[in-house]
Amino acid sequence: MKKNLLAILILAVLLVNTIMTGILMFTMMTTNNKATTLIADIAAALELEAGGAENFSAGAAGNLDISSIATFSINGDNEMTIALKKGDDGVQHYALVDLVISMNTQHADYATYGTEEALTANLSLIKSKIQEVISGHTAEEANSDTNAIREELVEALQQMYNSNFIYDVNFEQILVQ
Repeated sequence: MKKNLLAILILAVLLVNTIMTGILMFTMMTTNNKATTLIADIAAALELEAGGAENFSAGAAGNLDISSIATFSINGDNEMTIALKKGDDGVQHYALVDLVISMNTQHADYATYGTEEALTANLSLIKSKIQEVISGHTAEEANSDTNAIREELVEALQQMYNSNFIYDVNFEQILVQ
């Protein structure tokens, strides 16, 4: 009799455990599905899904193979002297800028806009856009936060070309005086 009672008790505990596991799985799966949906919606809004976006921003150089990168330098005879916005000191400062534009050669617009001839033909427009962006910053900003200026330059050039084949801008030199 004790063996039968013990077997019935074990069976009852087993059934209760199975039912509780089923309830737990049901509630956890519902919560997990909601969390997965929320994360997918956020990723879609930010265009972070794998292969979902072709937007190469200033930090996306790691996504490209080195053979897919082309550069265009604005230096030497083309270096730019830009008057900066007056800061707290009230003194007019200038920046001497040499920079490199990095482009994705795999992008569809690279063949149209990214060739040496096309960039040289539009050099005055590019320099004008660079001057517009950099002149909006003070000497303190140019010395301390070049990353913000780089990101702003990338956005401005992407808007100018209405394309994101330009994905990065780097300063070879930025001297502020």
